[in-house]
Amino acid sequence: MSFKPKKHNYVMQCSALLPVLLGILIVGITPIVYAVEEIETYIAIDYEEFEQPNSKYNYQEITIIGHVQEYIRGDSVTITITYPDESEEEINTYASKDGDIYTLLHITHESQLGTHMIFLDYGADIAYTSFEILKVE
Repeated sequence: MSFKPKKHNYVMQCSALLPVLLGILIVGITPIVYAVEEIETYIAIDYEEFEQPNSKYNYQEITIIGHVQEYIRGDSVTITITYPDESEEEINTYASKDGDIYTLLHITHESQLGTHMIFLDYGADIAYTSFEILKVE
């Protein structure tokens, strides 16, 4: 029994390989262009329900994040919190150069129970969200 190696047609293999290599080369040097999608204006919090701390030594932090579309750097952004008794507190802050907002709010044992509304104001009320503080049983 004798072993005969198969004959290869190297010219045919090279001609099939050439377009693949050229395609890789062209794709490799072509600049990649990404579409930039604008983020809509919003305001949000990390949780919708919080338990009221039962001690004056404890508190919880609410993280408020948001985005102001077409923000002009250096302009003030107002976050208004409307409490369950309809009283209000304003927090004046600034967004990043991209319009992103990040601030913290503390919940203490003296925080009002019930639904709290948060409004984002940049010339007008443009977004809102809410959260609830619950009594610990």
